[in-house]
Amino acid sequence: MNHAAAERPISAGEFRRLALEEAKRRIKQAHDIEESRAAGGFVKRVPPPLIKLMTLEELADEVHMLSLESGTKFPQIREQVERTAALAFAILDQDKTPELVTNYREILKLYGVSDDSAEPDAFSLRSMGETIFICAGHVPEQSDGVPEEALQSDIADQTFVASVSNMIALNRRKGRSLTQDEHSAVLAAYRLLDRGVQIPSAFRPIGVYGFRTHQTNLSVANPGDGHVNVTCASTQLLDGTVVHIEHIDRDGERDREKLEPYRLPATVNAARVRLHAGMAVPCTAYIGRPVFESGDVKRDLLKSVHMTASACSAMFANGIADCKIGIERMTATQAIDFMRAVAGNAVRDPTKQYLSAAFNINLGLIDDRDGTPIEVTDKGAVARLAIELAEAGRFEKVTWDGSSNLEPSVPIIDQLPFATFVELIHFAHERGLETYVSAGLQPPHMQTCTFIGVDGVGIGTSLHDYNPDSGLRGQLKAERIREVLNVRDAAAVTPFGRGAALLAQLDRMYFEGTLPSRLNNKRIRLFELMRDRQEEGVLALVEEIGKLPVAPVATGHPVLDQARRVVATSGDAPVGAARADDWKEFVVRVRGLLDKNDITQLYEIMP
Repeated sequence: MNHAAAERPISAGEFRRLALEEAKRRIKQAHDIEESRAAGGFVKRVPPPLIKLMTLEELADEVHMLSLESGTKFPQIREQVERTAALAFAILDQDKTPELVTNYREILKLYGVSDDSAEPDAFSLRSMGETIFICAGHVPEQSDGVPEEALQSDIADQTFVASVSNMIALNRRKGRSLTQDEHSAVLAAYRLLDRGVQIPSAFRPIGVYGFRTHQTNLSVANPGDGHVNVTCASTQLLDGTVVHIEHIDRDGERDREKLEPYRLPATVNAARVRLHAGMAVPCTAYIGRPVFESGDVKRDLLKSVHMTASACSAMFANGIADCKIGIERMTATQAIDFMRAVAGNAVRDPTKQYLSAAFNINLGLIDDRDGTPIEVTDKGAVARLAIELAEAGRFEKVTWDGSSNLEPSVPIIDQLPFATFVELIHFAHERGLETYVSAGLQPPHMQTCTFIGVDGVGIGTSLHDYNPDSGLRGQLKAERIREVLNVRDAAAVTPFGRGAALLAQLDRMYFEGTLPSRLNNKRIRLFELMRDRQEEGVLALVEEIGKLPVAPVATGHPVLDQARRVVATSGDAPVGAARADDWKEFVVRVRGLLDKNDITQLYEIMP
């Protein structure tokens, strides 16, 4: 590692804010621990507060008030939190950087954060002159304390953030906690993210159905802290998981017309989650339904599109792989116009970053595409129409939500028959769309979700702790995430699980035109057997089809992988050859672009 490139100078003023925010977080954490003990291990979930800009004095006062509240309620931590508040005020008034660092370290020590350096390349925190440095490895002595000019550049900031993300990943793999200096490096990276420094562009995409290690992935929903402390803290919880960032509290309002059950999270929280997720797992975000302030979609379209696309762009800039947008309060033609405009305005890599159209199956749609408005209210018909609209709107993913004014929500998997879900997913996959379901799902529902072959399963509420006496939801629980993954893994090796994964792969190849024509009738037959839940027939057909003429798991860029399939299946009479007279010329062109690694042009010419 280039140590100098991983250095990060911090001014005394910036370090004070970092230290005071950490003092606030530590007191709150101690308060929550004691509250959990008093409640028999349950910690209630408090909706994330709006992030507000505060002066250092206001922040110090808040630390003081939190210490008084916590110390009064829980005398056993009074000395600890009062000492924290005293150190916070000392930090506020301290001018000399060595004392600033000493007081900050004392706060961390109060809460058991180790000051041992576990790795030779570990981050270190030191003061020199008027500047505090956090860097990897040895800090070169500089008598004047002036950092090199290169360390002030945007490249240096991004390099530091990347180094921190890599350090988090290394600790996750080794299963060890952060040291004081490593923790300080994370806090410094947070400050950079807050100032607009972007996480390095490399991120883990969702991939494409049929060519992932797991066909059905668990999408864990949380506003941010739960992902940092739980989901992204364990490699075991990231296998076949998508980290979904959204505000999931209804704040006491059950009327979804007045308040969305899911809402846009803070962009800064999404960036922090991405820092911890690194390249290990895809991260997605909920954007929400568009705002039509006058109630006239046509009049409000420009502003609504630009607001939505800008929110998506901010997420995509930090490596979010998918942004979900609620398609509500619009007719079918309005929805198509809106989606195409958002797709045209969002700043992203469309080959790896998806736009998801979220439709609620409990809300009717007005289908006015042929000029005669027809109200569609049947849940299955709404879900089917959603596929057509998402495809026409040039989005890459269709999601079905089953929330209503009931809380908890009726599980969406119980709101439509099994056969209908299989048909919907098959229909969407034939059109190249990723699929997703959410609302009211519990761990056991993951078996059915795996059997229908859906790509993503959104679960948030039931993965958090629950107090049956008070009815309150608590913090995200690692064991509940693991439970869902265990259900998924067990279901995936059954006949229906294998059949669902194979059908997704066959449908994807059918969409691409890479499916050998000899397998198309078997593809249709497998769909029928899955739809009708004919277990013996599914198993027999899966065994008969056997291994397909392409690798079952993609390992590279989704566009390049599709291009490789075009070339690999070109001699096996693919269905694409029957659709287009110029298929041979198309294959030649794809092969040439593949040799040049021209992803952009391949994306333009392939379905």
